[in-house]
Amino acid sequence: MVLLALLVLSIPACAIAGLVLGLSARRKLIILQEHIAALEGELRLIKARAGGGAPSADHAPVPEPTVEQPAEPEPEPDPSPEPVPTTAPVPAIPAAAPQPAAKTRDFEEKLGARWAVWVGGVALAFGGIFLVRYSIEQNLLSPGTRIALGGLFALLLIGAGEWLRRREQDLRLPGLPSANVPAILTAAGTCTAFASAYAAYALYGLIGPGATFVTLGIVAVLTMIAATLHGPILAALGLLGAMGSPLLVSSDRPQPWALVIYLAFVVLPAYGVARLRVWRWLALAAPIGVLAWTFLIFILDGTDALPAMVHLVIQTGLAAAFLAVVPYRHVPDQEARIDRPASGILLAFALAGIAISGSVIVGDGRPVFVAALGLVLLATGIRVPAAAPAAAWAALTAAGALLVWPIAAEVGGTPESLFYQEGDAFAVRPHAVEAFLGLALLAPAAVAGASLVRLARSPGLRLATAAWYAGAATAGPLLALIAAYWRVTDFEPSLSFALVAGGLALAFVLASQWLIRRNPGDAPALRLGLGATASAALAGLALGLTFALDKGMLTVAFALTALGTAWIADRIAIPALRYAVGAIGVIILGRLIWDPTIVGGDPGPVLINWLLWGYGVPALAFLAASRLLQRTGRDWTVRLTESLGIAFAAFLVFFEIRHALRAGDPLAATTDLLEIGLVATESFVFALVLTRLDVRHADPVYRWGSLIFRVLSLVLCAGGLLLVANPLLTEEEIPGGPIFNALIPAYLLPAILAAGLALVERRARPPLYSLSSAVLSLVLFSTYVGLAIRRIAAGPQLALWQGFTQGEQWSYSLALLVIGILLLGLGLAFNSRPARLVSAIYLVLAVLKVFIIDLSNLEGVMRALSFIGLGLVLIGIGLVYQRLLARRPSDAAIPS
Repeated sequence: MVLLALLVLSIPACAIAGLVLGLSARRKLIILQEHIAALEGELRLIKARAGGGAPSADHAPVPEPTVEQPAEPEPEPDPSPEPVPTTAPVPAIPAAAPQPAAKTRDFEEKLGARWAVWVGGVALAFGGIFLVRYSIEQNLLSPGTRIALGGLFALLLIGAGEWLRRREQDLRLPGLPSANVPAILTAAGTCTAFASAYAAYALYGLIGPGATFVTLGIVAVLTMIAATLHGPILAALGLLGAMGSPLLVSSDRPQPWALVIYLAFVVLPAYGVARLRVWRWLALAAPIGVLAWTFLIFILDGTDALPAMVHLVIQTGLAAAFLAVVPYRHVPDQEARIDRPASGILLAFALAGIAISGSVIVGDGRPVFVAALGLVLLATGIRVPAAAPAAAWAALTAAGALLVWPIAAEVGGTPESLFYQEGDAFAVRPHAVEAFLGLALLAPAAVAGASLVRLARSPGLRLATAAWYAGAATAGPLLALIAAYWRVTDFEPSLSFALVAGGLALAFVLASQWLIRRNPGDAPALRLGLGATASAALAGLALGLTFALDKGMLTVAFALTALGTAWIADRIAIPALRYAVGAIGVIILGRLIWDPTIVGGDPGPVLINWLLWGYGVPALAFLAASRLLQRTGRDWTVRLTESLGIAFAAFLVFFEIRHALRAGDPLAATTDLLEIGLVATESFVFALVLTRLDVRHADPVYRWGSLIFRVLSLVLCAGGLLLVANPLLTEEEIPGGPIFNALIPAYLLPAILAAGLALVERRARPPLYSLSSAVLSLVLFSTYVGLAIRRIAAGPQLALWQGFTQGEQWSYSLALLVIGILLLGLGLAFNSRPARLVSAIYLVLAVLKVFIIDLSNLEGVMRALSFIGLGLVLIGIGLVYQRLLARRPSDAAIPS
C-alpha cells in the first residue's frame, strides 16, 4: 500500500515536470527556426553579391517572414551581369530575444531541469525516512533486516548513480542544463550507508565499536574515491564523514593508536582525490581536519603523549608532501612563488608541535619529537622554494620547544594539569638540562646551515623566497640562544652564554665571508643573505655583551652595535645593514618602554645614573649612525634612525627631570608645578632646535618632530601651568625665595623660549604658528609677573582665597603699564604693528583696573599713586606718538 501511495503521488509530479519541459522545448524550437531563417537570408545575400550587384545602403532592410507564416522561396538570381535593383531587400539577422523572455526561459530551465531533481531527491529521502519509521512503529521487520535493507538501499542508490553517470551523455538534451543526478543519487547512497552502519552500532548494538570504526572509515574512503567520478560535493561529504566518524563511536577503552592509523588511512584518499581532480580546497581541508584531532588524541591517554607526537609527525609529512613537494617539485627556483595557504598549514602543525612538547608527559622523547618535526619542515622548505617558510617554521619549532620546555619543579612533583602554567615557571632550570642544551645547539645550527647552503645554491631566487631562507639561517639561532639563556639563567649574567654568543657571531662573520667569495654583486638573493648574516653577526656580538654585562648594559650594547653596523654599512655596500640599524633601534625602543628605569628600580644618584647611560648612549649612537648612513642617501632608514636618536634624547631629559624631582622614582604617579614647567621648557627647546633645522634643511623628521614638541608644549602650558597646576587655584607652595623660586623655570623660561620659537617660525611656518607662539609667550610672561608679585606680597602660598593687599593691587596696575610700555617699545623698535596693538590692549586693561578696581579698593596714597602713574604713562605715550607723527613727511598737494 505504501508503494502504491508513492506511485499515485508521483503521477502529478511527473505531469508537472513534463509540462514544464514541453513548454521549454517548444520555445527553444521557435528560436532555432528563427536562426535558420536568418542563415538562409544571409546565404541569399551572398549569392546576390556574387552576381555583381550590391544592395543599396539607403533603404532599410525588409524583415523576413515569420516562422508561423513562411513565405514562398525566392527564385535564384540570374547570373547575368545585369545589376540587381537597388530596392532589393537586405535580410536582417533577427534580434536577440528580449531580456524578460531570457529570464523567464532561465527560470523554466532551472525549474524543470534542476529544481525538480533536487526536490525529487529530498522527497525520496523523506519517503525513505517515513517508510523506515512506519516499519519500526509497526514492528514489521527485525533490526537486522532493517539494517540489511538500509545497506541494500544504499547499494541500489550508488548503483543507480553509477548507471546514470555512464548513460549521462545519452540522456542529456543539447542546450538544457541539468542537475548532477548521478552525484545526488551517489551522495544519498553514501549517507544511507553511514546511517545504516551507525544505526547498527548505536541503535541496535549489532556490531562493536571497532567494527563500526572500520566500517565508517571504509565508507568515507570509498565516498572520496567515488568523488573522482561524481564531483566535489561527494568529496566534501566523504571528508566530513571521515573526520566525523570517530566522534560517532564511543568506547570504554579508547585506543589513540587506532585513531592515529585511521586518520593516516583516511587522509591519503583525500590528498589523492585532490591531486587527481586538482581540488585545492580538498587538499587544504584534509590537514585542517586531522590537525583538529591532535588535541583529542593527546587527551585520550593522560600518561602517554607518544600517539599525539607520531600523529603530528606523520600528518606534517603528508601535508608537506601533497601540498608542497608534489605540486612544486618541477617548478624552477627562479619561478617559484611562496604558497601562502600551504605555508600556513605547515605553520599550524609547527605550533601544535610546540604546544605538545610543552607537556610534562612527553618525557625523554621530547628532543626526538622536536628534531623529527623540525626535520620534516626543514626538508620541505629546502626541497621546494614555494614552501621556503617551512625552513623558518623548523627554526621556530626548535626555539618554541626551548621556551616551553617543562621545568624541574613541575616534573619532580605532581602537576595540577598536563601543561605547566602555575607559579613562576621560568625561574627554574628546565628538566634534563643536557638534552635541552643539546637541542638548543644542534637544531638551530642544522637549520641555519641548510638554509644558507640552499640560498647560495640558488642565487636566482626571488627576494621574497630568499628572505625566508635568510631569516631561518639568522633569526633561528639567535632566538634559540635567547630562549636558552632565559630558561637556564633567568637573565642573570653568564660568561658561558657570552662565549657562545661570541662564537655564534664569529660563525656569522665566516658565513658572510663565504657569501662574499661567491660574488653576490649580480644576485639579489645572495646580497640579501650577505646582509642578513652580517646583521646577525652584530646581533650575536650584542647578545654576548648583554650576557656578560649587568643591568642597563643591554641597551648600551645594542646602541653601540647599531653604531657599529652603520659604520660597516658606510664602508661595505650591504643594504641590509642599513635596515638592521633601524631594527636594532626599534628593539631598544621596545626595551625602554618595557622598563623605562633601565635597571628596574632606582637608577642611582641625580644626573649621573643609569638613565644617562641607558638613554644618552642610544641617543648619541643613533644620531651618529644617521650621519654615517646619510652619506649614501637620506632614505627612510636614515630618517628612522635620526628620529630614534631625537626620541631617546627627549626621554633622557624627561626621566632625568622626574628622577631629580620625585626622589629617585621616575615612574612616580605625582607631579607639580616645577616639573610641568621644566618639561614644557624641554618641549620648547626641542621644538626650537628642530624648527631651526627644518629652516636650514627641510625634512619630514624635523618638520613633524618640531610640530609634535610644539603641540606638547602648548598642552603642558595651557592645560598644566595655567589650569591644573596654577598656584592661584591650588594650595601648593612655591619652592624657593621671594625672587628666585620655581616660578622662573615654570613660567619665565617657557615664555622666553616661546618668544624665540615665534621668531623662528616666522621664516618657516604659516603666520598662525608664529602668532600662537607669541600669544602663548605673552600669556606666560604676564602670568609670571603676576605670580611673582603675589609671591612677594603673600608668601609661598598664592591661593586666591587669601585676599589681596593694597600694595599688591597697585603693583598689578604698575605691571600692566610696564608690560604695555615694553610691548610699545618693541613694536616701535621692530616696526611691528601687532606688538603696538597688543600694548594698547594692556594699557586699556590698566585704565580699566585703575578706574574700576583701584578706585574702589585702594585708599590714600596708593589710590593717588595709581592714578598719577596711569596719567604719566598715558601722557608719555601721547608724546611719543606725537614725535613719531611729526617726523613723518607731510602729504604733498595733489595737482589738479
